[in-house]
Amino acid sequence: MHLSQIRASKSRKLSGKKIVLGITGSIAAIEAVKLARELVRRGAEVHAVMSEAACRIVHPNAVEFATDNRVITEITGRIEHVELLGVDGVADLLLVAPATANTIAKIASGIDDTSVTTMATTALGSGKPVMIAPAMHESMMNNPAIASAIEKLREAGVEFVEPRYEENKAKFAEIEKICLQVERKLCRKSMDGKKVVVTSGPTMEFLDPIRYITNRSSGIMGYEIALEFWRRGARVTLITSKPPEFDLPDFKTVKVVSVKDMLRASLDEVGDADVFVSSAAAADFVPERKESKIKTAEKLILELSCAPKILREVRKVFDGRVIAFKAETGVSDEELEKIALEKMKTDRADMMVANDVIERGMGTEDTRVLLITPRRELWVEGLKKDVSEKIVDLFISDCL
Repeated sequence: MHLSQIRASKSRKLSGKKIVLGITGSIAAIEAVKLARELVRRGAEVHAVMSEAACRIVHPNAVEFATDNRVITEITGRIEHVELLGVDGVADLLLVAPATANTIAKIASGIDDTSVTTMATTALGSGKPVMIAPAMHESMMNNPAIASAIEKLREAGVEFVEPRYEENKAKFAEIEKICLQVERKLCRKSMDGKKVVVTSGPTMEFLDPIRYITNRSSGIMGYEIALEFWRRGARVTLITSKPPEFDLPDFKTVKVVSVKDMLRASLDEVGDADVFVSSAAAADFVPERKESKIKTAEKLILELSCAPKILREVRKVFDGRVIAFKAETGVSDEELEKIALEKMKTDRADMMVANDVIERGMGTEDTRVLLITPRRELWVEGLKKDVSEKIVDLFISDCL
């Protein structure tokens, strides 16, 4: 598939951004082709720079195919390092991924004896953003000299993507994680310094030790909203029964099970928050949990009690901004608007997101929602990751 067919096929988060991808001689260099493609799928233009050691692991032709740009394997009379990462360079970011212990130590010491380290020296000297994704044996990461080099680079403003620690190795981070950190690095920081708390996903209310009542919520919308606030510089706490697969900096995950767990976590987290997003499909009713397994029978009658309303309880102690959600089934657009406006007033919400989930929205990848702020009402539909961006855009423009 030609690059033009996949560029921005996943999102446009990196459209218009030029990224220099520095590839060094770790075996994880074999992942660089996938990483380059994924950055392109998010709209980026990628220019790869490879050390001699990296070229012995991955052929430059494969990387050129992935980026559709000539791969730089040595600095020539074109002074590629200045063209890309000098003071007036055209690139927005240097991403060294994977980075070996040798390369990290050299960058920290100002040594530029490979095309990649020359790019790093130039970027740091011109104030261009630099991000490093290490990959090496764990013992090398723990070497005091390497740990000191990493700390020195952090102090100089370099951001590190934490590796996965498995099998005594500091393995190359998940490609999704690297791309998300790149997005945050290059995104406008309209929420910098703010804390956002988001509830997301279903809750599970246990009948006995092995059975529970839940709903079809996937948690996708809440997670995507949390990510969107995080991209824009916010410190985020996501309270959910469906936590993400990896950790991100300034992105805290609190795993919960029941609606009461979610309420406790919400009250714990909103004390220093600026925004509370109540997007979880928390239970409205809870059963009395039996201590042992309920015996199988032809008929089982359950007694359910009303669950605490999370947003109502949070509003008793939280005076910040609130985004509230309202899900209905089988109502007209006019009825949904009326219900949403009433709930907006009751919950003292700054923004309301309402939808009819009978066909799509709960448990689906896409949705159609009504957004209401004090200034306007707007229908939005599409994939949840795209809708979440519009929700955050509207909230920032109308409510902050």
